Amino acid sequence: MARGFRKSGGVKGPSSALTEFLKSEGITDAFRQRRAREAEVAAATTDATTAATTQETTPEAEENDVSMENSSGEGSPARSRRASRHQSSTPTRKDRDDEEEDDEEIIQMRKAAKRKLRAARRGANGTRRKRGLPGDSDDSDNDSSDDSNGDDNYSDDVDDLENANMKGFGEQDTCVDCGDKFELSVYSRYVREKSGYLCESCNKLWKEWERKARANQLNARKKRKRVAQALLNKTTVKIPKLQDVCIKKITQNIEDVDVLGDIGQVNLNKISQILSKNRSLNDKTISLFLSPDMKNISFWDCSNVDSDSLNKIASYCPNLESLTLFMCGQLHNDNLEYFASNLTHLNSLSLNGPFLISEKMWQAYFTQVAGRLQIFEVRNTHRFGNESLLSLLENCGKDLTSLKLSRLDGITTQDAYNEVSKHITQSKLLHLEISYPTNEDLITDEMIIELLQKTGDSLDSLNVDGCSALTERFLLEGVSKYCHNLTKLSMKNLDQVSNEGFAEAFNAFSKVNAGGLIEVNLMKCTDLGDEAIYALLNHSCHTLVELSINSLHRITSDFLSQILTDDNHQFKKQLKERQSEDSTVKFYHQVPLLLLTYLDASFVRAVDNEILSLIGDSCPKLQIIEVYGDNRCNGRASVKEGLMVIGRQTDEI
Repeated sequence: MARGFRKSGGVKGPSSALTEFLKSEGITDAFRQRRAREAEVAAATTDATTAATTQETTPEAEENDVSMENSSGEGSPARSRRASRHQSSTPTRKDRDDEEEDDEEIIQMRKAAKRKLRAARRGANGTRRKRGLPGDSDDSDNDSSDDSNGDDNYSDDVDDLENANMKGFGEQDTCVDCGDKFELSVYSRYVREKSGYLCESCNKLWKEWERKARANQLNARKKRKRVAQALLNKTTVKIPKLQDVCIKKITQNIEDVDVLGDIGQVNLNKISQILSKNRSLNDKTISLFLSPDMKNISFWDCSNVDSDSLNKIASYCPNLESLTLFMCGQLHNDNLEYFASNLTHLNSLSLNGPFLISEKMWQAYFTQVAGRLQIFEVRNTHRFGNESLLSLLENCGKDLTSLKLSRLDGITTQDAYNEVSKHITQSKLLHLEISYPTNEDLITDEMIIELLQKTGDSLDSLNVDGCSALTERFLLEGVSKYCHNLTKLSMKNLDQVSNEGFAEAFNAFSKVNAGGLIEVNLMKCTDLGDEAIYALLNHSCHTLVELSINSLHRITSDFLSQILTDDNHQFKKQLKERQSEDSTVKFYHQVPLLLLTYLDASFVRAVDNEILSLIGDSCPKLQIIEVYGDNRCNGRASVKEGLMVIGRQTDEI
């Protein structure tokens, strides 16, 4: 009954190995019939006599031939070939040759399939006889018998399949795990690796193991995510402080918080930074940071804060002295006018992206806050033009201690930038940034030299990123002569500064500035090489905290090896002896970088695993080093514990 039920259900079992092989090669009865018909067509086109004879065939013979061709799978391959020969009363020699080739090809394929089948049987008998799926024996026999109709060579395959150990649902079987007897059911689990079924108890244990494996995979994925997040923040994964946990929980539920209370300015700044990073600062949450006693406010992402909510800053915080608004694209003319009238104690204003403020409003604002504004920073706006800059300098220039102008496409003339040196008070400016002008020719060496001549004595930081028209002249005639107290220098993308000029400037700079630099950024100053970096490190090695030599491909591995190796090392002694004999050999003394905590050595071809290890050993305070694009840095480099290496291609997160 069970066999009859399975047959009526339409379940088809596996075919024999030979049948599957022939099907995979596309060899079927229809295939052979099509080959025979193609041979007939070819013979008809080449032999006119054969075509004429074919047309004289009787209608009765044609009907018989058509009926034989239309029968699908019922006739054997030999019968199909006889039918095709019957259609042509005078078969040609070419037809016979094609048929013989087809027969020979099929015979060879069958022999190959039988060899594979015998090899599979030997492998199964040597280890363990593979079980079949329940209920497949009957259909397998049917398929095997169908495949064996055309050839007696299939008999061995049929016998092998009939002798296979196949069991149906409801029969007794042995568990491949524990060895106990159990009754097969539709819910029994088949284990491919062990070629058998599991009993119910083993199946439960198997499910529990799978559940734990999925949980472990999920935990591992979460851990990799935390590591990746920490890597982006340039921190390490560690147990957080209770204070940080509370701040994180507050930021996650900030929509449900009504009052933050007196948690301190430092904690307020942390929460504000986290909200800005998560783009969660909006019209509702901004009110949590506003109170009458606030004097400093910094919002780093105001993209979700509308104009009305920005007015709350001046309404709730009338005693505000410093205001920083980044990504403030919704800051309007009315807001700036409201700030000017209500924030009477404001002396520091930093705006990034205020592209809705018109040029007339800028001029009106500077006129109204004249004598009060001391720190001004504006970035990323095309509506701060020449007249706006002139109004700023005329009304507030003499009081400015910090001026930062970056990516201002509205300033289009050199005369506008030249006005800076005319209105700045002598030796009062502490921070100066003029970066990424709309045209690199707007910032010249003469303008920077004139500006440094007036403010160099007091200047603490100088940023000329993106002013690609500058050469080593502003270093030789400006920085090295007038900047006695300079501690921070950033000059990204200054590709016209030569290696020799930079080295000469810093050799002279050491006589003027004895303190040394703390932060230096030389990213993409592509003409700088060994001599320039050696002069910089000789001057500031004892004070340097952050250094970027990104994309300085002229730096050599020999130079890095020498400055990071002790002079008493055997390698350095031999090198010094070679220098005494050959003047072309360059010798560099060791440069101790005792305070260096951050180094960007990305896209420096000379940095490899050996150099990376030397850097870690020579810089005791180093915490972060970036090696993006350094293809010879991989996981095999031995670095000290606590040093975070970012950018290796072999790192997996």
